[in-house]
Amino acid sequence: MSSKKTSSISFRIDEEYEKVLRTIAKENKISLNTLANQIFGNYVEFEIYAKKFGTLRMSTDTLRRILNNIDEKTLIDIATRGGAQEAKEFILFKWKKITLDSVTDFIKIYFDLCGYGRCSLEKTASNIVFSVHHDLKEKGSLFLKQFLESLIKTTLEKDCDTTITEDTITISFQA
Repeated sequence: MSSKKTSSISFRIDEEYEKVLRTIAKENKISLNTLANQIFGNYVEFEIYAKKFGTLRMSTDTLRRILNNIDEKTLIDIATRGGAQEAKEFILFKWKKITLDSVTDFIKIYFDLCGYGRCSLEKTASNIVFSVHHDLKEKGSLFLKQFLESLIKTTLEKDCDTTITEDTITISFQA
């Protein structure tokens, strides 16, 4: 159970939106209230910053086609710059400082809300391990590996132990 304080509000929404939201909540076996909190949370935690930062969205198929048509050296250069510069800038834009928590929160958002894959993150006192399953195939794994290793190296000054397959990346580093 969440320890966050809640408040009650009421507002009007378009009747068609209500029908769709009720259907989504039922399909996901959650209450309409829980769904509304998820939607508001995503908006407040990510959408506001993504829009202000100039984040673009594209389909997985389009990204996969782009990655497959880039030579490996260029792909590595783009991913390295993305992790070292753009990701770091987004973290500073949203959280105002670089910490282990802000970096791991960024990684969770990057995958969970941006659609690059599904992320499982485990933190212990001495180690951080996360696995990402994605649909971007082999070059996507290479891109994400470079992006994440570059992000971790430049923000936290940590070396990574990385394992990749065509559809999965697992990265660990010392906390």
